[in-house]
Formats: sequence, C-alpha cells, structure tokens
Amino acid sequence: MERNYRNTVGWITILSGILAFTSYLLVAGSVNFNFDFFSEPVLIFSLPDVHIGMLRWSMITDIFGYYLLLLPALFYLHEWLRGKTPWRNLLSFCGTSYMLIGGIGASILAVTWPSFLIEFPDASAAQQETIKLLFDTFSQMVYGGLWNLFDTIVGGVWLVGIGIFIKAEKRVLGWFTVCVGAISLLDGFGNLFGLAILAEIALNLFLVLAPAWAIAIGFFVLRNVPDAK
Repeated sequence: MERNYRNTVGWITILSGILAFTSYLLVAGSVNFNFDFFSEPVLIFSLPDVHIGMLRWSMITDIFGYYLLLLPALFYLHEWLRGKTPWRNLLSFCGTSYMLIGGIGASILAVTWPSFLIEFPDASAAQQETIKLLFDTFSQMVYGGLWNLFDTIVGGVWLVGIGIFIKAEKRVLGWFTVCVGAISLLDGFGNLFGLAILAEIALNLFLVLAPAWAIAIGFFVLRNVPDAK
C-alpha cells in the first residue's frame, strides 16, 4: 500500500481514539460523573443539572470515535491479514458488524435521549412516567441489545482474532488487542448469562481501554505495519 494511504489510515484511527475519549468524558460530564448512569441510564431523571447538549454530543462523538472512524483501520488490517489466515473475511465481518451496529445504536440515542429529556419537565405526571418508560426502553434496546450483547461479542471476536496476528509484529500491542477483545467478550457473556457485576466491570474497562487501543493501533499502522501486498 502507498505510504500516504497508510499515514491517512493511521491518523484517522488515532483521531477515532481521541473522539472516543471525548465521548466518554462528555457523557460522564453531562451526568456530573455519576458512573451509575452507564449501567442504569434511567437514573438520569433523578440527577441534578443534567447537560442535555453535552449528552447529545457525547453520542455524536461516540458514533465516530468508537465506531465509524475505525473502518479505515479495519479494511487496512483486512488486507494486511491476506495470506495470514483463512478466517480474515469472518474477522472483518465481525469488525464491520461491530462498527455498523454500534454506530446505529449511538445514532438512535443521539436523537431520542435529548428529545425525551427536553419534553420531561413540561409533561404531566402521567406523561412523565411514559417518557421514563420510553427512555428506559430505548436505552435497554441499545445498551442491553445492540451494544452490550451483540456488539460486544462480534467486536470481541474481531479484536481477539486480529490481536493473535498482531502479536507476530508487536508482542505487547498484540496482547493488548487480545485483552481488550477478551474484556469485550466478558461484557457480552456477562449480559448473556445475567452476570450483571461482570458485565458492568467489563463495560467500564472497555470504555477506557478501547480508545487507548485505537490510538495505539493508529501508531502501529503509521510506524510498524509493513506495506500490505
């Protein structure tokens, strides 16, 4: 691959990590760093001084940081894996599914969360209960279904799979990739089998480690990955 293409992919991937960290800080800041919100979003209605605009932008940066801006790296690594494993198409399918479904989930919340929160103060008591119910339903659909069940499993498979081969080039980065993937899988299986504590711990670790991994893999592409043939 041409060096300019590799450099572009590397910097886009680094940017994805920066935006993912930004998303994490924005969503935490919007609820005054009450981290219980990550496992029980409906708590937002009992929290003081929620910043709706910050919450909306946390989801917009989530779309690009945790998901869409990783696509160039995925396709780069797909070519890099050529000849290394017959499973590369399946691994890339898992990675693409993670990014597409994750981005869809964040897009849903970027629209629905602010809408519900804006309508809530002027609603009647009965309407407020309905808004809470709808807020919780959309949150569970995305958090419990799209992100922390389906996404964590396909994303984990992709990360563990590519990490095994990255180890041949960079041992530490390869193991880091495998570990982030394993944490993602723990989140998925924790939700699958109703192990709430395991899922919550794994989720909080992933939210911090995934952006760090994106930045690391961006520098890997920039400096260490030989041109794919």
